[in-house]
Amino acid sequence: MSLACWSFADPLAAAPDEQSHLIHAYALDHGIFGFPTTPPSKVNVDVTVPMSLYYSAIYPICWHQNPKVAATCSAPWPTSSLPETLPIYVDHYPPLYYLVVGTATYVSHERSGIYMMRLISCFMGAFMLAIAAYAIARWSRRRSLYMAMYVALAPEAYFLSSSVTPSGFEIMTAISLWTLVAIFALEQRDDPPRELVVLLGVVASVLGLIRGVSPLWVFLAGLTLVFLAGPRQLVEQVRTRRDLQIASGAIVVSALLATTWIFTQGTLNILPVGAAVPKNASMFTVIHIVSSYIQGWLREMVGILGWLDTELPGYVYQSWYTIVIGVLVVALWRGNWRERVVVASLTAMVVLIPLALVARQAKVLGVVWQGRDTMPLAVGAVIMAAAVCGAPARRRARRAAQRFDPQLRRQVARVTLVGIVAALAVANMFAFYTNLRRYAVGRYGSKFFFLHAQGWSPPTGQFATLLVYGLVTAALAGVLMIWIWFSPAPDDSLTALERIR
Repeated sequence: MSLACWSFADPLAAAPDEQSHLIHAYALDHGIFGFPTTPPSKVNVDVTVPMSLYYSAIYPICWHQNPKVAATCSAPWPTSSLPETLPIYVDHYPPLYYLVVGTATYVSHERSGIYMMRLISCFMGAFMLAIAAYAIARWSRRRSLYMAMYVALAPEAYFLSSSVTPSGFEIMTAISLWTLVAIFALEQRDDPPRELVVLLGVVASVLGLIRGVSPLWVFLAGLTLVFLAGPRQLVEQVRTRRDLQIASGAIVVSALLATTWIFTQGTLNILPVGAAVPKNASMFTVIHIVSSYIQGWLREMVGILGWLDTELPGYVYQSWYTIVIGVLVVALWRGNWRERVVVASLTAMVVLIPLALVARQAKVLGVVWQGRDTMPLAVGAVIMAAAVCGAPARRRARRAAQRFDPQLRRQVARVTLVGIVAALAVANMFAFYTNLRRYAVGRYGSKFFFLHAQGWSPPTGQFATLLVYGLVTAALAGVLMIWIWFSPAPDDSLTALERIR
């Protein structure tokens, strides 16, 4: 329901590249193939679609990248079915996501059909989150994983998952995968349940087929699982268990299919639209220039909405930064050496991987990366760190905590996790309100626009949409807090394996 509220609170084509994504989804499901542009391009192709879809490329021009302008400047959406031709730049992307969301256009290719595409995208993301929540409830005793899932759901994740773009589904699927990896590697590695193995195989296979860089995130998640579970033990389990063999085989086949598509279709080819880098610059200079964008990428991962034109209130960013840094620090203090290596490595790669990928082609393409491109890895760092935080205390942490009453320590842990969820729920409400206000009356318009129905309004109405989102956000946060408060604490006694490690 939260995602559905976001899907109505944004004007159509409000998300980055959404018009190209929805046109490609329509074309793919209706057997419309792109043809070369003039002049030819490695990225763009021309497609012919009904005017009602073609208009998505024109509709946001007057307000996108200009947060002071409300969405009321756009002309009414046409209903004409006359064919129009336009270029798109996502025709070479993996087709899985588009084939699913494009089914809505069999019902309508007008505004209602586009909203249906958004709702299908919402359902796909929510389904992946449901898998993660189910896995925690079924196989984990670490309360912190409930909190981790909520931390991973930054406003940017809500915004993208409620739009027609594979980025949102990639992020939601990554949240599910990293949650399953954390449970498998940290709690169920000795005898992983068959259902957990099946879910892990399915989710990893799906993630690898979503975007061009998705197989890299699957590889890193797999590497994390192998490192934490122990290569020898895992190999022995795969040799003796049919379910692990099938899951591993499915992931490998998915990776091969994804790799084949990516390199035969040129998925990694992108338009040179990034910030320019001097052609004669040294590699040191290029790295210095690209590194100046890192802070912006981190901010985008919390949420710079729209076409990177809608900043959120400072409280939103401060909440996520404080909580994520705190989780990482606690994980590095509490974890064993394997867990520390994983948390530190994933955190470092959130910065180093985009830095390396962008610097390598910056002279040709410019600085083209965005924070959303790294989010499938960033949520993994947060989830793994939170899972480590929720583990039974290791020897050093136990000695430091002996001066405190065990019951008091458990109570403090509960209160902390519940407080984090409550703080992020408030931040999410601020983000949603800010986003709706930006489109209704502009970034600096009336703060109480919803009381007078001023400016642009979503199909569900301004006040009703805000009210429903507030109630749903409060309900979701409440359920998570109840789960955290009443779920059993992990056993504080050290197992033999933990003592050895």
